[in-house]
Amino acid sequence: MKLCVRGTTYDGRVVDLRCRSVDGGAVAAAVRGERRLPAVDAPAATPVYNYCGRVHPAMGLRTRTALAAAARTRGHETDHDDRIADLRRELAETVPTEPALPTARDTVDDGTIAELREAAAAARGRLEARVAVGADTEAVENTVREATRTLAERETERTAAEESRRQRRERAREYRDRRERRRRLADRLANRRRDARRALADRLSDRFASALSAVPGTTPTDPFDAPAVPAALAVLRLARTEAPVVLETDHFRCPGAAADWLDAPVVRC
Repeated sequence: MKLCVRGTTYDGRVVDLRCRSVDGGAVAAAVRGERRLPAVDAPAATPVYNYCGRVHPAMGLRTRTALAAAARTRGHETDHDDRIADLRRELAETVPTEPALPTARDTVDDGTIAELREAAAAARGRLEARVAVGADTEAVENTVREATRTLAERETERTAAEESRRQRRERAREYRDRRERRRRLADRLANRRRDARRALADRLSDRFASALSAVPGTTPTDPFDAPAVPAALAVLRLARTEAPVVLETDHFRCPGAAADWLDAPVVRC
């Protein structure tokens, strides 16, 4: 591990920054790659680091979740892992993008269509009457053509409006169905992840209790009721952690002792 703080470079498995007034949160964020300063050159943080990478008095901890993450660093698997992978893939393939809806069209009401049909029929009737008596039909023929054209246009507009509404309804329904499917997949994935975390935590529960009993201080009857700091230290002792752990506690006589107990690089802030 190399750590550069305000122009000074520290190199080694243990770095003690208590005399430098360096914020532990900034160091942990740099280890996670979330900020450039202080500059840290160290192995990448594993998911367990998100829970226990910085150990300080004000921290909270989801102990079982952190313990499951520690189990993963040791290569532990569960019967749920294949289903989790399948659900992740299905979820990635089910992305409900906003549908491209056809332009909404104003429909032509039934009354208008009925009036136009009556007008076209009346014009044709006049045309037939004039043909029967041998009268001039040019003007009436023009009227018939105009009435028929107007009727056809309005019927086409109404058909287009109905088709537009149908397509909008179908695409909106498909979008809702896709969102609902994605929600169900997300729920199933969350449940399987929860089952996997429970299985992993149960697998390490005895070792966690033993590690917790070795942390200085009192140990509760139920190890999972332990305060966040000793619980985090016990989890870290079980995890494979090559990224430097940021400690802001006095549970160990010196940072070197902490690194030995945790079997991990340590930055003491």
